[in-house]
Amino acid sequence: MQSAVTVDAQGFKVRRVHQDAHKLSAYSQLGGDKNSNLVSLNLPKDKSMKDEEDEAEYTVDGPLLRVSPYYFTYMTNCKLRWQNRKLLDLFSTEFRLYTKEQYTEALANGHVTLNGVPATLDSVIRNGDCMCHRVHRHEPPVSSRPIKVVHQDDDLVIIDKPSGIPAHPTGRYRHNSVTLLLQRQLGIKVHPCNRLDRLTSGLMILAKSGKSAQKMVEQMRDREIHKQYIAKVIGEFPLGETEEEKENGIVVEQPLTTIDPRLSFNIVDKENGKPSKTVFKRLNYDGETSLVLCKPLTGRTHQIRVHLQYLGYPIVNDPLYSSPKIWGENLGKNGDFIVEEIQEKLHKIGKTDPATSWLHPDGSGEIMSGKFCDTCKAELYSDPGVNDLELYLHAFKYESSTDKGWGYETELPYWAVEQQTKMMNLALEQAKKIGR
Repeated sequence: MQSAVTVDAQGFKVRRVHQDAHKLSAYSQLGGDKNSNLVSLNLPKDKSMKDEEDEAEYTVDGPLLRVSPYYFTYMTNCKLRWQNRKLLDLFSTEFRLYTKEQYTEALANGHVTLNGVPATLDSVIRNGDCMCHRVHRHEPPVSSRPIKVVHQDDDLVIIDKPSGIPAHPTGRYRHNSVTLLLQRQLGIKVHPCNRLDRLTSGLMILAKSGKSAQKMVEQMRDREIHKQYIAKVIGEFPLGETEEEKENGIVVEQPLTTIDPRLSFNIVDKENGKPSKTVFKRLNYDGETSLVLCKPLTGRTHQIRVHLQYLGYPIVNDPLYSSPKIWGENLGKNGDFIVEEIQEKLHKIGKTDPATSWLHPDGSGEIMSGKFCDTCKAELYSDPGVNDLELYLHAFKYESSTDKGWGYETELPYWAVEQQTKMMNLALEQAKKIGR
């Protein structure tokens, strides 16, 4: 049962499991009449999995955008790294959505199937297998700041993504993602050409067709696009030692590797990391923090964030890389930390401990609440806090480096404008003291 792929009217690839979601019911995919465990679930037999999912509704609650709980049937084909592994082991190591005990209960109750046959605690996933698991989803709220459309034509939609919203469905987020929000609220079906971290704000390029997406992705792959970000970091970022550094910026070429994909935890790894290169140039310093222009020349996960931390100037409100409670006083400078200890602390974030950062060291945030859903009995999370929703890293300019000659940019974020205004006011005050 291979993952067959076709294309839709816009030329986007559509996996077989997504096609099935539009046509088939959760009842049929979870074994139907052959699975006696489904009786207690009271599954609708005449409603597709997509119809069930689309019953979710959005509500704006002050700074938060909420989506109502809904039923969702995960369907996925076996990935290469999953082959010949027990399902329980796979769930507990690859997915962070539920506890191992909850996955154990789902398997024991026949709520997970392999190729339409109820799985057990001893089930092993093989090449070509299709795994299904129906859940009552509770998505975390995201920022209610609007998605601004910077430019739109027949091929592309260019947006200014707010911080705190993932680019596409991933992990615990589905409807609360840029692509589904644009589709549900504006009727625009698009494919992201570049993917910003959930917490990073700024320019996203989205294609309206498979052909347009391929052209843009090829430009990015061939490094024909210059990207510029702005970040607010801890301390007085250096101007550089040589005249070249002072003019063009400080170059960081430290290889990066992902330690834990569930946490998106990345570090500098000089032996096994992938080549990574970023240029940094200080824009100003206000006596405590610096605004820094960041130009990533490669596209590794968390590249700017990890390179800044390695230099000793992490982003001021980075919950992964700037929290003294996680990293200690040196905040991970020069890679001076024990990976296993950091990983253990990070696994508690969002579960028993709220996210913290240098800027907000004691901010309340999302943790397990001790309250449970009346429908599915799953433990619920508290609302996200300030460290869960914003990062002072903004992609403000993308432009072609070839004769294609295009470029897009956004307005500077409020936190950058505030710092610029502060510095201007200080300069004016000093000028008044000098006199004519």
